[in-house]
Amino acid sequence: MSWKSRFGVIWRHRATRHAISWLLVIAFLEYADTTGAPSQLRLMGVPYSTALLLVPAAIVYAHFALLTHALERRRYGWYALGLLATLVGGTALLYAARDLGTLTMVQVGASAGRSEVGIGMLPGTQAELLGQCLANVVIVLGASAVVRYLRRGIVAHYQMQQLRAQQLDTELRLLKSQVNQHFLFNTLNNLYGLSLAAPDQLPEALLKLADLMRYQLDGSRQAHTTVGGEADYLASYIGLEKLRLRSNTQVEFTADVPRPEQPLAPLLLLPLVENCFKHAVAPSGQNTIRIQLVQTDAGLTLRTTNSIPLHFRPAPSGLGLPTLRARLAQFYPGPQHRLTIEATPSHYAATLTLCP
Repeated sequence: MSWKSRFGVIWRHRATRHAISWLLVIAFLEYADTTGAPSQLRLMGVPYSTALLLVPAAIVYAHFALLTHALERRRYGWYALGLLATLVGGTALLYAARDLGTLTMVQVGASAGRSEVGIGMLPGTQAELLGQCLANVVIVLGASAVVRYLRRGIVAHYQMQQLRAQQLDTELRLLKSQVNQHFLFNTLNNLYGLSLAAPDQLPEALLKLADLMRYQLDGSRQAHTTVGGEADYLASYIGLEKLRLRSNTQVEFTADVPRPEQPLAPLLLLPLVENCFKHAVAPSGQNTIRIQLVQTDAGLTLRTTNSIPLHFRPAPSGLGLPTLRARLAQFYPGPQHRLTIEATPSHYAATLTLCP
C-alpha cells in the first residue's frame, strides 16, 4: 500500500482529523511564542496559550454535541438551553483560566490601546473582562459551527456526485441491455422472414448475426467504441437486412469516416438505421432507403431517409427513439448533439449530429 493510500485510510478517522487540526493550532502558538512578541497575539483582549486551548476545545465539542443531539433532531428548546449553558459555562471557564496565557493573539476592542498590568492580565472592570471572554466564546462557537457545516456541505456534495455517477452507470447498463434485447428481437423476426422467403440465404445471415452479436457483446462491456467500428457494424447490419428484401427495395449506404479511430458511444446509431427498415419496406411499390454517415471536423453526422408506403400505419413507439434520446442525454448532453426528425406522408428523414 502506498503512503497516499495509508494516509487516506488514517485521515478517514474523525479522531485523527481532529487531533491533527489541534496539533497544527498548538504548533502555531508555540511558533509564535518563540518570536518574542506576546503582545501581538490576542483575540478580543484575551491572551491565548497552549494550555488555554483546553477551554475553547471543550466549548467546541460541547457545541458539537448540542448540534448533533438537539438542533439536528429538531429539539430546539433543548438546543437553546444547552447553548445558553455553553455560553455561560464557557465564559466562566475562560475568565477563570485567562491568567494561564502569556502568549496573546491580536488584540481588538476598547482595551487595545491600554497598558497591560502583569503577565497576561487585562485592565478594565470585571464586566469588561467578562464581555471579552463572552465575545471569545461566541467567536469560537460561530467559527466551529461554520467549519462543521462547511465541511459537511463539501462531503455531501461529493457524495451526491458519487451517487449521481452510480445512478448514471446503472441507467446506462439498463439502456444497453434494452438496446441488445430490442436488436435481437428485430433480427430474429428478420431471420424468420428470410427462412420463408429465401432459406438458402439463411446460413450467411446466421454468420452475419453471430458477428453482430459479438460486436454487441463487446460494446456492452465498454464505455466507448470507435467511429470506424460503428461504421463496419452498420454495414454488416444493413447487409443482413438486405438479405430478406425484395427487388422493389433500393438501399444505399455510404460512409465517409477519415478518422475511424475517433471514440464514439457504442450502438448509438443503430436505432435510426433500424427505423428505416422497420417502416420503409412494403411488399408492393418502390421502397427507398438512404443512409449517409459523414465525419468532418465539426463532428459526426448520420442522416437516414426512407420512403413511407401508401396506407402505412405507424406502430406505437417502441424502445428505439426513447432509448436513443436517453443515451444521447448521457453521452452527449446539451449542445453536444442535435437530433432532428422530418416526417411527411411519403418520406421520413432523421439527422443526428454529434459534436464531442
